[in-house]
Parts: sequence; C-alpha cells; structure tokens
Amino acid sequence: MPTYRLLVEYEGTKFAGWQVQASGRTVQGVLLEVLRASTGERELDLQGAGRTDAGVHALGQVASLRCRQSLDSGRLLRDLERELPADLAVLDLRAAPKGFHARHDAEARAYRYQIATRRSAFGKRTSWWVADKLDVDAMTQAAAAFVGRHDFRAFARRARDAESTVVEVEACEVAASGGCVMMRMIASHFLWNQVRRMVGALVTVGRHEARADDVGRWLSGATSPPTLAAPAAGLFLEAVRYPGEAWRLPPLAPVGLPFQIQ
Repeated sequence: MPTYRLLVEYEGTKFAGWQVQASGRTVQGVLLEVLRASTGERELDLQGAGRTDAGVHALGQVASLRCRQSLDSGRLLRDLERELPADLAVLDLRAAPKGFHARHDAEARAYRYQIATRRSAFGKRTSWWVADKLDVDAMTQAAAAFVGRHDFRAFARRARDAESTVVEVEACEVAASGGCVMMRMIASHFLWNQVRRMVGALVTVGRHEARADDVGRWLSGATSPPTLAAPAAGLFLEAVRYPGEAWRLPPLAPVGLPFQIQ
C-alpha cells in the first residue's frame, strides 16, 4: 500500500485532541474527512506521531497516510490547503518508504511550553499567564535534574495503565524572552500528562514554593511532587525526529504572542 508522510500544524483550542473519538471535533477526524473527499478512498489509515490532548497545539506533528492507490502529492496538498479549516494546516506531503509509521518509527519528540508573564489579550489560547514573578535561574537548575533516565510515575496521570513509566529525557530547557518564559522537553516519548506536570513543578520552583533540588526527591518517590498541571493552552508538539534525519530546533521564542509582551 502506498504510504505518505504529512507535516501538520494546528491550533488546538477547538479540537478535542488528535485522535478520533466517539464525539467531538478532532484533528485526525477533520483530516480524514478532507482526505476521503479528495482521494475518493474510504479506508484510509492516518496515524499521528503524537496523540495530543484537547487544547494542545502542534507546530510539527507528523502523520503517516496509507491508502490503496498512488496519489498525486502536489494535487492533494493543494486540496488540503483549500479545504481544511483555518486552525489546521498541512505544511508538507510527500511519498514515504513502504511501512513508514509516524508513531512507531519516531525516535524522539520535542514539546515546548510557554508562559506569559503578564495578561495578554492575545495569549489565552497559546499561553499560561502566571502573574507571580518567576525565578528563571531556579527553574533552569530544576529542569536540568529532569534530564536522564528516570521513573516518571509521579508525573503521569493513570500511570498504572502505562507499559512502563520509565522515560529517558534528552533535554529540558528553560529560556526567557520577550515577556515569556518558555520550556522545551525532548524524549523518545512522554507519559500522559507528564509534560504539563513537569511544567507545573518547574513553575512551583520558580515561585520559590519548592527548591530545585526537590526534583530528585520527587523522581525517587521520597516525596510527592506538586499536583499542579499546567493548562493545555501553552503546550505545543514542536517536532518529531526519525532515525537518520538531521534535526535542528530553533532557539526558543514566543509563538502566537506579541514578541515584546512586557
């Protein structure tokens, strides 16, 4: 069966997540509807690299599309540009190797989170406004403690449903720019709600309600981490890495906000 690779961008506010559900508007569902109309095929297999939750955005979601007949990638991309709603875009569509699977073949995923340091008329959909002054240096120190292979059971919802709660985090960065505090986390995969709970923990440190060296105790189970989970609005699936591909992420900068948000 011919296989195609899509690069997908979406503003997740009005989506009930990526995955098709019994009810609710989803990214996968909207894409399938347009793809079926354009290709004339009903039995399409569309899989995303990240099953983002309701309200979560994507700058670089990757999807694999399997179908029965070969497609004209250029024509299909033009159809998608014309027919997709304003909050969903396919940035690239090309033939992929036989058997390519966006989720199973991915070796790393990068998520980013952004916090607005003041209330913004433009920020509700794409950031978390934290009114308290945040100690970015303390957050940076705490973020470094998340890097490595750890059991993130305490940072996941429904951890008992996961095959394993051990995750190797490649990077956990914090940066401040233009009135935003931004975080980037990279790992092979993340547990359900893990990124948002990690952000919540970093904000707790930034507020001086916890210490940077508490992270090790949270991960070891010696003490319980903060229950605070960051809202979905500030979370973006930034990019997905596949074996043998060059991967260079840009410096962290605000997305969907005025750059100078003082």
